[in-house]
Amino acid sequence: MDKKRVKEIIESKGVIEVKYKDNLVWLESINIDEDGKIQVKNLNTNKHFNVDIADLNEWAYSRMC
Repeated sequence: MDKKRVKEIIESKGVIEVKYKDNLVWLESINIDEDGKIQVKNLNTNKHFNVDIADLNEWAYSRMC
């Protein structure tokens, strides 16, 4: 995923499912670090952590491919 798409998802009024390493996550922060990381929340464990935005996948899109 790229920074532009992350920003679109965060600003979206709808719910867009995003995965990180096969886990659904919620994008927590609109401020993306200079190193390309963003804070997310794992929806199964409720734990917060930083990930590379390049490692995020839009789940609905991945499922259709």
